[in-house]
Amino acid sequence: MLLSVIKNLLASVATVEVCTNEDIDIRYLLTDSRQLGKDAAHTLFFAIKTERNDGANYIPALRKKGVPAFVTGNAIEALHTLASYVRSQYDGLVIGITGSNGKTVVKEWLYQLLKDDFDIVRSPKSYNSQIGVPLSVWNLVTHEPSGKKPLAIFEAGISEPGEMEKLEPMIRPQIGVITYIGPEHGENFQSIEQKRSEKMKLFVHSQTIIEDPTHQNARTCAAVLRRLGYDEETIASRVLQQTHETVLQINLSALIDNVRHFRSLLKPQTKLTCMVKAFAYGAGSVEVSRALQQCQLVDYLAVAVADEGVELRKAGITLPIIIMDPEVSAMDIILENNLEPNVYSFQSLDNVIAAAQAKGLENYPIHIKIDSGMHRLGFYREQIPELISRLSNQKAVRVQSVFSHLAGSDEQQFDAFTLGQIHYYDDCAETLKAGLHYPIIKHICNSAGIERFSDYQFDMCRLGIGLYGFSFAGAQLRNVCTLKTTILSVKTVPAGETIGYGRHTRLEQDRQIAVIPIGYADGFDRRFSNYGGEVLIRGKRCPVVGNVCMDQAMIDVTGTDAQVGDYVEVFGDHLSLEELANKLGTITYEILTSVSRRVTREYFYE
Repeated sequence: MLLSVIKNLLASVATVEVCTNEDIDIRYLLTDSRQLGKDAAHTLFFAIKTERNDGANYIPALRKKGVPAFVTGNAIEALHTLASYVRSQYDGLVIGITGSNGKTVVKEWLYQLLKDDFDIVRSPKSYNSQIGVPLSVWNLVTHEPSGKKPLAIFEAGISEPGEMEKLEPMIRPQIGVITYIGPEHGENFQSIEQKRSEKMKLFVHSQTIIEDPTHQNARTCAAVLRRLGYDEETIASRVLQQTHETVLQINLSALIDNVRHFRSLLKPQTKLTCMVKAFAYGAGSVEVSRALQQCQLVDYLAVAVADEGVELRKAGITLPIIIMDPEVSAMDIILENNLEPNVYSFQSLDNVIAAAQAKGLENYPIHIKIDSGMHRLGFYREQIPELISRLSNQKAVRVQSVFSHLAGSDEQQFDAFTLGQIHYYDDCAETLKAGLHYPIIKHICNSAGIERFSDYQFDMCRLGIGLYGFSFAGAQLRNVCTLKTTILSVKTVPAGETIGYGRHTRLEQDRQIAVIPIGYADGFDRRFSNYGGEVLIRGKRCPVVGNVCMDQAMIDVTGTDAQVGDYVEVFGDHLSLEELANKLGTITYEILTSVSRRVTREYFYE
């Protein structure tokens, strides 16, 4: 869309500052300066002002990078005005989706179900907010048509009354879809009824409104296909194919809420590092890191090895990234990608200094590890004087932070040991700071430490498992990850028969046995075999029977009326990770990180 057209459209609501005499074709809308792409010359920046920040502060830097035009003043209203105009020019069918949960899943399923027949524009990820919706609608401008029937699918979310009236002109769906509406994020609504009434305002101009009474995503999608004229055989085939998969759903809204909880326990000036190593504990490091970067509550990220950091840099993550276990062979890659290595021995110090000097670098940031009692990696107190000497006699690197790991901060029985660790570390850190004569960030508290030893938060804390809803002080955090699958088949197995490999489960009476497409290759532990574990089907706990196979498991669903295609919760809101970990005699970290990468990850915001 030509810049002159946009300027005329927005003249009555905001100021459009133009740095060129050319009438440029605007292809990209930008609201976060950190997300600037390669084509800056065709980008329009909306300088949105919030309680925490003002987009106008980033205009000078963006101007230097080649961005030619900026919207200031009432930038959000301008964004809405532009999106409403774009929608008014679109002649295709529009499906609008709202609800408390399931919006993104339904949208993505509809895309998969309809993409062979329609040319679809849809909301990226979970773009359903006052900023996300207009950015989604803008895709109607940039999308290259394929010649198929045009269709747009947009989701809309609200957090308070009055917001949906602003989103409706931008989406204006002919077909409305309602997913489950519950109490989540209801603090600004007097009741669920009021929340429902507000959400329904999306459909004031809709011809059809679809809401399945069971709020099962598969049934909702089937109803949409029915409305579009598909026959029942096609619907059954497509929906069954779509639902036959195992999915790890990651609620990014819940993740950010948990960050806010831990941030609330810290002083305003205390920095926060989030651990996203091991594929972000199985949740997906790129998407989790993007969410953490966008929420503007996090100062650092940390990963285990260089490859993890490189992956984040390639994905556009600009936050500082600490490499906790830097490999000697990867030192050049670390420096080339502006990653910050942990230094835990004189050998590792020599390695990073040599690599930095070879590239002609000075004051490259490193992080010093103190061994305060974990006895894994780090310098001892008696090594600090020599460490100071070596650091003082070179210019290639500069200490950004000094830190240590607590071995038992989550268990009260180790509190005396933990305090001993903290004091040992503090003595080492202060000695290092005094010897180097410049400011150094101090940090030792992990998730449990933030909750149980907040007096020792120092300059920064590290948040890991707490991101995913685990509290060591009884706080009511939110579940982030839900592992779901579906039933492949249900059959009656007569008494006296055995189930699965090894014939370890013998039935004493006739039972209904379901097969689910998840096995130990997906992260469903083999120790759940033969009544060792349970899953949730139709609100009931159902035991695992027979040995868990590589790709499948068998479940006793007798008395549940379970059917093919039904949802199965492996862990989530009703079956906690703690419960699964306790059954296996392990920790929640292991359960989460064991979910195989072949399991589809689905990300959504509420």
